Amino acid sequence: MNTALPVISLERLLARHTLKMLNYRNKFLVVDDFADLSILEQPTRLQAVTLVVCLQGEVECSINLRRYRVNARQLLVNFSGDIIQVHKSANVKCLAVIVSEEYLQSLRFDFRERASTFLALCENGPVDISEEDLHDLLPYRNLIGKNIIEDNDDVVTCLVQALAHTIIAYIRKRHNMKPRGPEATVPRPRRIFEKFMGLLSEHHSRERSLSFYADKMYLTPKYVSRMVKTYSGKRAIDWISEYVIAEACIMLAHTDLTIQEIAYHLNFPTQSAFGKYFKQVTGRSPKHYRFH
Repeated sequence: MNTALPVISLERLLARHTLKMLNYRNKFLVVDDFADLSILEQPTRLQAVTLVVCLQGEVECSINLRRYRVNARQLLVNFSGDIIQVHKSANVKCLAVIVSEEYLQSLRFDFRERASTFLALCENGPVDISEEDLHDLLPYRNLIGKNIIEDNDDVVTCLVQALAHTIIAYIRKRHNMKPRGPEATVPRPRRIFEKFMGLLSEHHSRERSLSFYADKMYLTPKYVSRMVKTYSGKRAIDWISEYVIAEACIMLAHTDLTIQEIAYHLNFPTQSAFGKYFKQVTGRSPKHYRFH
């Protein structure tokens, strides 16, 4: 069975939306207006790295279903292939940069390899930046925009590379401020939750049984359920269904796959079984979701 799940390119995403944001040949986007991030209001698995810097107010985002609040002078990074969703908040001013994985590879820059160990410190969550660092970061927006308009491709390339390295430097600085403690100090419910979510990210398109994940962890389903609920406040079976539904929503909103093909991708025995599962969780049929 082909279990590959669709990852949406920037080109395909933009083909479905008319926006005023700065777009460099569908290679990367610069977003100044939080309203323009409405393209990410639904769960989206982008073939891109997304950086959100909150300048004012509070931004609510989800990465792989885990919800984060990004406050003023904080940044949040997610990687290509992650499920991202942006939830609107009031009085928000932000800067977002979305860079395609293909463009980063052409620059020979592997953002995940360089940054993941540092982002792991914050559980892939918000990273504080100082007022001074923020002041240094903002001019990139105007410089990149100016050189795109003037068609200075080489300068744009260098600026994007410099911006990526600058973000890595901020994360390293934060890492040095809060060194990671030994694993023994991490509470057991959190460790089990992190392991469970990692397995869920990998297997949710094929497995919806809690016993499958518990077996992978050499634990009982009851124990895993208790630890997950203790740490996250949500039942393990709810995390499973939310992951499956998020994946279904991505395919319904951003691909031309038929509902039957989506059911196949998510390992449901029939289209009817998928439709029943989807409606039980969301209150809507897959067809209604797709066209509304």
